[in-house]
Amino acid sequence: MCSILFKSSKKHANNDHEPETSECSGLVESIGNSFAAASTFPKELAGQCNGNKCTVNEACMPSGMNYYCDPLPFQLSENSAPSDLRPRDCSDLPQGSCSGVYTMYLADKKFDVYCDMDTAGFGWTVFQRRSDGSENFFRDWQAYEDGFGTILGEFWIGNKYLHILTQVPTELRIDLEAWDGQKRYAKYSSFVIGDADSKYTLSVDGFGGNAGDGLAYHHGLKFSTHDQDNTQTSTTCAATNKGAWWYKACSHSSLNGEYLKTNGRADQNMGINWEKFKGDRYSLKGSSMMLRRKT
Repeated sequence: MCSILFKSSKKHANNDHEPETSECSGLVESIGNSFAAASTFPKELAGQCNGNKCTVNEACMPSGMNYYCDPLPFQLSENSAPSDLRPRDCSDLPQGSCSGVYTMYLADKKFDVYCDMDTAGFGWTVFQRRSDGSENFFRDWQAYEDGFGTILGEFWIGNKYLHILTQVPTELRIDLEAWDGQKRYAKYSSFVIGDADSKYTLSVDGFGGNAGDGLAYHHGLKFSTHDQDNTQTSTTCAATNKGAWWYKACSHSSLNGEYLKTNGRADQNMGINWEKFKGDRYSLKGSSMMLRRKT
């Protein structure tokens, strides 16, 4: 597991400045018009990848004690500025990047995300995780807008970031785990979250997977929290479910509900629920939601 920070800077072979160290084995920096990745960024890598000068569209990547130039997943012009190397989401990272925490730059926002490179291929940006009940998900509108939790534990990335990340063609994957160890997934070929004025309306289409379609019922609905209920009925689903979701009356899924350590037993639609998987009276042990840009 790596914790990697992207930085934009100019470095030269005679520069004695040492960059900040990362939390584990991967510091990635943009060096002029190329990346360099290393645990402590050796000086001999400054701009030349240990003698292998990377081109504008290559990244300097570690391989044991050596380094090599690897093509970037996006193309830059010869006149690109170092800031152009800042990744927009996890699919912008060089092939070979490991799962871990990365800093993203999108629009005028800078924020950390967890990139999953292992579960379903390369380039997935995780935006929700439930695993042990350590984080309180019964939060207000502002908390869900800004995001909360621990990015290596349980968290919600924030609706304002979800909106930004889904303004290009995006797919969605949801992984679910029951208390008996069964695992299922749902995947959607189209995933869009509206802006704040739309109350972060959910748009999904193109279901696939083996968990059952738990979001079709919620397509086109506004996000609701206990202090801002945007359901289309008189129900107060967010308050009742002690969570937040795109509720209607109330849900066919609710992955931000209260974490129940009851070996799955739950009242109707309560807890972390995905009705098409284990029924509407079952609370799951864990879930994760992640997205990936399609272009």
